[in-house]
Amino acid sequence: MTFSLRLTADLTLALTGRAFSNKQGYPPVLQLSPDTNFQTDSASYSASNQQAGGDSSLSGALVPRYRSPILWISGAEPLESPNVARFTNALAASGRSVFLETSGASLKRRLHEFRPSSRLYFTVRFDGLEPSHDQHNACEGAFRVGLEAIRMARLAGFLTCALLVVHPHTAPGEVEQLHARTRQFDIDGFLITREARSPKLEKTVHQLRRRLLSWRWALLSELVESVALPEASLNATQIGRQPLPDSQPGDFEEGTEAG
Repeated sequence: MTFSLRLTADLTLALTGRAFSNKQGYPPVLQLSPDTNFQTDSASYSASNQQAGGDSSLSGALVPRYRSPILWISGAEPLESPNVARFTNALAASGRSVFLETSGASLKRRLHEFRPSSRLYFTVRFDGLEPSHDQHNACEGAFRVGLEAIRMARLAGFLTCALLVVHPHTAPGEVEQLHARTRQFDIDGFLITREARSPKLEKTVHQLRRRLLSWRWALLSELVESVALPEASLNATQIGRQPLPDSQPGDFEEGTEAG
């Protein structure tokens, strides 16, 4: 695994933002979803797109709203949203680290719409090994689809990340086996989060992060979990009220660092 210096810079900003969140006025990791953004902002996008002569990137109106250094795009399945590629490409080009959570089911037909970027991570979610994952998603073959999505994204030059979600029913040792299985695809990073807020799961996840992840990916997992759990999600009104303080990634040179 690697943890790029650009992502290290954004993680540093995110941790600083968490420590001074009340003063800075924006969350360290901002969760976006198709329901609250891709559709509600479509009118603004259409107007700015026409003024720009049909440019495929979003300019001015949308990107400056999101000042958090790390953006997490999620939802039922973001790749089913018509505007997700243009929205994601613009956010990645704006200088933030963008993680697009997906099951991978729609990646094959949408991959050509995205631009490879050192800021964009296709993040494939796994809810356990093949039997558990397929059962959780009520779809036979869903696990293999996720693995194939990672393979396709890597072949196309994209950064990839595996999101390993721990459920109350997750069998002992299953996450370790899942980590080993997905690591064979030479992906760029791992995140481990819990599916529900419970002291038992919190303890289990903390131990798994210490055993399986580098400290940077463990810290990022914690930040992502703080917004990914249902009760922590922002609605459209809350997102629209986010202030716009200036923030810069810092003077980090391009490169990668061992994870």
